Amino acid sequence: MSTTDRVSAAELAGLPLFQGLSLDDLADLAETSVRRGLADGETLVEAGAPISEVHWLTKGQLALRVRHDHRWVLVSTLHAGDMLGWSALREDPTALSTARAIGPATLISMPASGLLALLAGGSAQSDLLLKRLFGIATHHLDESRAQLLQLGREGVISAG
Repeated sequence: MSTTDRVSAAELAGLPLFQGLSLDDLADLAETSVRRGLADGETLVEAGAPISEVHWLTKGQLALRVRHDHRWVLVSTLHAGDMLGWSALREDPTALSTARAIGPATLISMPASGLLALLAGGSAQSDLLLKRLFGIATHHLDESRAQLLQLGREGVISAG
């Protein structure tokens, strides 16, 4: 069963995307952000479901999976420090994969609308945030590519 707690602006400032930003710049986003705990095997989001939050995995691991030909396919394994919920930042925000905890996991979740408002601010911080966000996206794409290259070498994947 998941749990939620409030998050401070200082905690947000500790996330890679927001490092170096003032606590005042993060105050509004912190007001609507929460820390979420997931139990082993608990699902954060189902593929195809509407989503409105972006998440930072702070502890544990998550598996991102999709259904293909009536079986689950592992798309990516996320670790502490990784961001997920990218689809919440686009038009028609629906989850492209199912995110499930591998062991206990802790995340910081924030509304995509709050992050987008911060990104659209037009300040030097907005420019820096956009560059960092694209850097994170590029890193995720590279990790996904590497994981896809491992297909056929990962052993048996069960539907558990």
